[in-house]
Amino acid sequence: MKWAFWLGRIMARQLAPQELVGLAAEVWPHIWVRIPPEQRVYFLKSVADKHLSVFLEDLSRQERAALMNALLPLAAREFPLADLDFLTAFSSPNSGYRPEASK
Repeated sequence: MKWAFWLGRIMARQLAPQELVGLAAEVWPHIWVRIPPEQRVYFLKSVADKHLSVFLEDLSRQERAALMNALLPLAAREFPLADLDFLTAFSSPNSGYRPEASK
C-alpha cells in the first residue's frame, strides 16, 4: 500500500484539484464493480463514517452549513425522500448528531 500512497501524493502535487476529482470519477466504476451489490450500502456508509471528517476538517460551522444547504438539493434529487426514515436516523440528539462539535 505504500506505493499507492506514494503515487497518490505525486498525483496530488502534479494535478489540479478538479483534475484529481475527474480522475477519481473515472476510476470509481472500476472500484464499484469490485464491491458485491449486497455490500455497497455498508461500504459507502463506512467510507463516509471513516473519512467524511477529513474532507470537512478545515471548514467552519458556517461553511459546513452552507455546504449542507448546497448539498441538500443534490441529495433530494438522488435519494428517494419518501422512503427515508428520519425519525429512526435521528432518534435522539445523542445518536451521532453533534450540533456544537463542528468548527
